[in-house]
Amino acid sequence: MRAFLSLARLYLQSFYNLPAKKGPGARRDPKSLLKTVGIAALVVFAVGEFGFIFVMLNLGMYEGLAAAGMQGMLILNAAVIATMMTLVVGFMTALSTYYVNDMELQLLSMPIAPRAMFGAKFLSVYVSEALFSLFFMGIAMAIFGVKEGPGPLFYLWGVAAALLLPLPPLAAAYVVQVPLMSVARFLKNKRVIVTLGGVLGLVFALGFNVYYQRMMVKLGDPAALAAMVGGADSMVARIGSAYPPAAFAWRAMSEPASGRAVLSMLGLIGSCVALPALALLLLSGAYVRSLVGFNEAHVKKLTRAGADAFIARRIRAGSPFAGLVAREINMMNREPMYLLNGPFVVVLMPAIIGVMLAVQKDAFMSDPDMAGVLAMLGSGQGAAIAGLVGAFMGTSTSIACTALSRDAKALPFIKSLPVSPRTYMLAKLCHALVFAAFGVVVGVGLMAFALRLGVVDALAAAAAALALSILLNLAALWLDTANPRLSWDNPIAAMKQNPNSVIAILGCMGLLVGAGFLVFKFSMGTGELALWFGALPFAASAALLGPYLRFAERRVSALEP
Repeated sequence: MRAFLSLARLYLQSFYNLPAKKGPGARRDPKSLLKTVGIAALVVFAVGEFGFIFVMLNLGMYEGLAAAGMQGMLILNAAVIATMMTLVVGFMTALSTYYVNDMELQLLSMPIAPRAMFGAKFLSVYVSEALFSLFFMGIAMAIFGVKEGPGPLFYLWGVAAALLLPLPPLAAAYVVQVPLMSVARFLKNKRVIVTLGGVLGLVFALGFNVYYQRMMVKLGDPAALAAMVGGADSMVARIGSAYPPAAFAWRAMSEPASGRAVLSMLGLIGSCVALPALALLLLSGAYVRSLVGFNEAHVKKLTRAGADAFIARRIRAGSPFAGLVAREINMMNREPMYLLNGPFVVVLMPAIIGVMLAVQKDAFMSDPDMAGVLAMLGSGQGAAIAGLVGAFMGTSTSIACTALSRDAKALPFIKSLPVSPRTYMLAKLCHALVFAAFGVVVGVGLMAFALRLGVVDALAAAAAALALSILLNLAALWLDTANPRLSWDNPIAAMKQNPNSVIAILGCMGLLVGAGFLVFKFSMGTGELALWFGALPFAASAALLGPYLRFAERRVSALEP
């Protein structure tokens, strides 16, 4: 039991980047405390924004279902959504954490029971799934509770259901993954499984966006919404009848004070605990054995002619700056976590926006206010919207704001090379701007096509977007140079768990929203857009580049990885 608890604590700290316990007498410095408070505030803000979307969705759903006398289906919908979300997210989390790092190979040499190791991994992944489930179930419970007043047992059963529902999906994920990892050699590679998990996540994100947009379209039509969620042939009803845990949770919460509720909760407990118990009993040994051989390097023997061809093709003299830029691009593209959360955002975001426009096109065009909006856009503000969207696309890759943090493990090697810190950091800026230019082309091009902008308006929008992207990427790189995250064990911590990334994205959004407000407030035309948001940011970037490079030279030279 002690081994299980110790491993669970170790995995939790590794997965979620929790701070280690400080020794007696250790003090937390003010900077670290301020950073913790700031991160907590950003997390609250992000969760609040996401929660607001689901609160409004569930409120509209309740009104539509209540008009048809089927408000209880709100709980079944919450149970189904919580199950589906934890199934997909749990599968991806279990896949991406199946093998953490070489530390696990050292654990295999210790006298640790396979059940303790597999159970600790299962529990560590379950924590995040339970929080997801509590989030979705909690919103529906709060709305139903305020509207219906069901009594305290309703909340007790609801919390218990939220904690139990993620167990079968997570166990099912391991039932699929452990046999695959045991027989498929190509999957026993951290990069392969992270890439696979990322692709699955992107597919799920697009699918969920389609479901969400369809729900939003029907919020104004209670009859259509009731048929979509509460109809006999609806997806929610079919899953509820085919998946006993969701049905048990719904029945227990529909009549919380009845004997039927107690029986339903017993059924929920039994159906949710059975599969994890079987997985722990039958898969522990296979899971531990499947960890052997992860990330092994396979050496390919070359002939002399092949070696000469490789050297001639890959090794040649060239510009150090060009070599550093190529290194930045190659290193980011080789790490799936960086690729999927960095450059690939430029592809994913237009896809999500495209789904939204495709699903809600009729609703948008039938809105009488759209005629006035389109007329206003025709007078010059359309170029501003295209430019601001392009600027956001150019700065949303998180390349610049994590540039130095991602290189933490390579800093000793970099500093040993005869390359100046100025050249090194200028290459990082160039890397960010390469993808910024691509994002600008995609963002401005799509908006110009959607808004039917002329050539002059589209060029002005592209100029403004590129100038703003250069300035914002330079500011993001300055932020990461001043406060890099150099202590991390998992690449995800250098990017997704980096406060610089959150600060840069939220700061970019705030500045662009402010810029959009000024454009519409003063009715700026195409020429004014090019002047104030094209020429001025470009001049500011040129003026700040020299001071930044001088600061970067001092800062990088003083860094101790």
